[in-house]
Amino acid sequence: MQNIWDVIKNFLAGSREFWSKLNLNQKVLMGGAALLVLISLLALIAGAGNREKFDVLYTGLGEKDAAAIVAKLEEYKIPYKLQNQGSTILVPAEKKYELRLKLAGENLPRGEAGFELFEESSFGETQTDKKVKYQRALQGELARTIQSLDKIKAAKVNLALPEPSLFSEGEELPKASVVIRTEDDNPLTPREVRSIVNLVANSVERLSPENVVIVDQNGNLVSDSINMDYDVTTDIVKMQLAMKRQYEKEKENAIQTMLNKTLGKDNVVVRVNAELNFDEKQQVDEKYSHDPAGPFVRSEKIVQKSGTGSQTAVAGEPGTDTNIPQYAQTDTGTGATSYDESEKTRNYEINKTETVTRFSKGDVKYENLTVSVLVNNAIVDKVNLGETEEERIEKIRNIVATACGLKEDPENNNINLERSISVAFIDFYTEPEPEPAEASLMESLLKGPYLPLVMGISGLLIVILAWLLVAGVKRKQPW
Repeated sequence: MQNIWDVIKNFLAGSREFWSKLNLNQKVLMGGAALLVLISLLALIAGAGNREKFDVLYTGLGEKDAAAIVAKLEEYKIPYKLQNQGSTILVPAEKKYELRLKLAGENLPRGEAGFELFEESSFGETQTDKKVKYQRALQGELARTIQSLDKIKAAKVNLALPEPSLFSEGEELPKASVVIRTEDDNPLTPREVRSIVNLVANSVERLSPENVVIVDQNGNLVSDSINMDYDVTTDIVKMQLAMKRQYEKEKENAIQTMLNKTLGKDNVVVRVNAELNFDEKQQVDEKYSHDPAGPFVRSEKIVQKSGTGSQTAVAGEPGTDTNIPQYAQTDTGTGATSYDESEKTRNYEINKTETVTRFSKGDVKYENLTVSVLVNNAIVDKVNLGETEEERIEKIRNIVATACGLKEDPENNNINLERSISVAFIDFYTEPEPEPAEASLMESLLKGPYLPLVMGISGLLIVILAWLLVAGVKRKQPW
């Protein structure tokens, strides 16, 4: 501190010597300049504190709405600013919400005219006028609805509604075009585009989604990015990918947790690649067996018939002799006869076992499951994993196989731990510590040991300036 005060004393002595060498005009000029600088600084500080803050009242306005709102603001005598070629209006921040309520009472901003067009009608309005008004109202309502979506900043809808024909063949169908402006130029997702297309198509009679075109503020045909024949396939694929990634993440965390306990944190990197089976599969097994006790009778049918009666002998036996004319006569006679008939039908049940197995979707194909493990070479000698690299790899491979459920099956050569689990020891890259940035001269003065000196000099300058002001006032006073 002794050295600092010596520096201050030397500075004061030099300042007094410099001041004493100045003539009166020079002293007045320096004092006036210092006073002017001080007043300017005070004015800037006061102006910054009293400056009115403006905030956005409305943005993305059309020319008619912007003109109507500006006229109302001038009527209310409210200061405002225009930005973005007049499409954005700024007002004092503390009056923003009050003005929005007032303008809403005046039905501003109106945006696209909707069904309120029918609130006013003229006596001589024709049927054609009503159709045009209905089309304008429908376009306005659709634009408002689309603009109410989160990502949509502004929207314009144009409809082409042909006259309905009595004949379906060759009939023109309605068409629609939509121009949208998104917030911060964020592109719409295919799902959001599809939602707008279906919204417009279901709001206009006989309008199909294929006849709806959407263009963004950059002139891109965004409706071209979707397929009108879209079904749930895309959602299913996304769901399957999410399930695959979730399974891989769970296995990675399980393996990482086990290896972190052994090798330490940040010394192991694990990645899992799995293949899930989403095919629908049903297996039916039928097994037939023999019952030692004999087959089981499912049904049996027995029919018996018996009776008596007379029977006339046949006049002649068929053959050559009986058909010769000279041997036409034969002996005939009658006699009593009896008969018995018996019929038996028996059906046996076959011993059959039927097993139906339905495989659930999302089963893991373990034969295609692969795991990659990277181990920091610097940690190998610090843990007991084995003497040789082969022993270490084998131990880590067994840990990984247990964690992810992989097991070698001698009868199934599809699962091989050596092929499915890859282990490598490498040197991990360490980010070098950034060198501290050199402090600027001002920072060195404010943070270093010279801070008291800087404060002393600043205080001295203020005292000198005040003394000059007082001395100047005393000289002007009459003695």
